[in-house]
Amino acid sequence: MTGTPQRRLVVFSGSGVSADSGLDTFRTSGGESLWAQYDPQVVCNFDCWEKNFSLVHEFYSRRREELGQAAPNAAHFLAVDWERRFGAELITQNVDDLFERAGARAVLHVHGYLPALRCMSCGAQWLIGYRRFSPETDRCPKCGRLESVKPNVVFFNEPAPRYAEMWRSLESLTANDVLAVIGTSGLVLPIGEIARRSPATTILSNLRPAASPRDRDFDHVLHGRAAEIAPDLDRLMTELMDR
Repeated sequence: MTGTPQRRLVVFSGSGVSADSGLDTFRTSGGESLWAQYDPQVVCNFDCWEKNFSLVHEFYSRRREELGQAAPNAAHFLAVDWERRFGAELITQNVDDLFERAGARAVLHVHGYLPALRCMSCGAQWLIGYRRFSPETDRCPKCGRLESVKPNVVFFNEPAPRYAEMWRSLESLTANDVLAVIGTSGLVLPIGEIARRSPATTILSNLRPAASPRDRDFDHVLHGRAAEIAPDLDRLMTELMDR
């Protein structure tokens, strides 16, 4: 007798997952938020980051300090629980390390990893943690250069090398699998279109209805703060994965 193929679960997350941990979201923050104090086209632009070297590192130093004060919330712990129970593949657009701090074994960060630096000259990568960048001490440990040291975050107009892994995972989903999309506006990656074309059972968990991704692109939709609706999301996921 042929057994039922193992059901895969892919969890694709955006900044809404970490908003309940106090981290600013680029698309929705305003007022006194960190994002509102800097021009993203200056501090997050690959075409001019070297010209704005000091300002770029000032901005990302502040983001690391902000991250150091944050803690994982219920949505992070839920995804980690799914990784343990269902072998969930965790794909995130977030550059924070809150999934890892919640206990995740493997997270695909498609837009980079904030607690690390990268040398654009030799390709070396190393951890800086949550502290500020220092020109005196944070030269590349491999080649010794300073001017090529960049936050290990994908900027506008910069290739995203881990997209290939992301697309392989998303495009290999079958009708037996589940795709859960949590806390993303869908403005950077067309996750609504991806879900609409996917043969998998699809779930959307976002704060409120939005133009993109559209609720009708998904089989199941839950609205509310990711951390607050985690129990409802878990009940739905358990039902789907135990079929």
